[in-house]
Amino acid sequence: MTAEELRERLRQAASRMGWAVDDVPDFIAPRFRGRADETTAPLPDSAYGLRLGAYPVVVASVTLGSVEDMQASLRKLHTQMVIARSYMRAEEVINAHLFLCAVNPASSGDWRSVIDLAERDEGVCRKVVWIPDAAALDASFESFRSRTFLASPWDAADERRDAPLDSNQGLAQRILVQHGLTDKVAAAWIGVVDRLREDPETMVTQLVAVRRSQA
Repeated sequence: MTAEELRERLRQAASRMGWAVDDVPDFIAPRFRGRADETTAPLPDSAYGLRLGAYPVVVASVTLGSVEDMQASLRKLHTQMVIARSYMRAEEVINAHLFLCAVNPASSGDWRSVIDLAERDEGVCRKVVWIPDAAALDASFESFRSRTFLASPWDAADERRDAPLDSNQGLAQRILVQHGLTDKVAAAWIGVVDRLREDPETMVTQLVAVRRSQA
């Protein structure tokens, strides 16, 4: 499997959720926004830029090897993401993700700890690694998707039309009474809060006044 395969699966998953999906070549540009010269730092050999709904994403492959190999790959990926961030809107930078397609997941060595190293490193952005399973490709992608912002656990949830959503009715008043207020004062306090949500200073004054009037 390749980063291109992962890109297409991500696009399909976002589209099924009704999200806007856009290719963003600028995210994999070799130069920062507003700069004419290309960076001299090493970059990933191949990568793809996407915007999935409100989430900017760089998709790339990563070859599983030693910890040192992964650290070298992460340096390239971090450089690419820093460049990508220069093209992002200010409000979406916090949502930036690197989605990586693991190559040679059956190779010898402790490759799971290498993947863990990558996913725990959130220095530049969040990273999630897809480990393709040729024998169960769809299932392995769903396992990957469930760990990302594309997860949709509500699809598997049982629908309930009789859930007791009002079981907390009166909870605030009961707690106030448990902490020493009378039922009358507690009810009056709740009435004040409901009326004065936008003016906390006036709210405090009225709460104190209610308490004193019932003393």
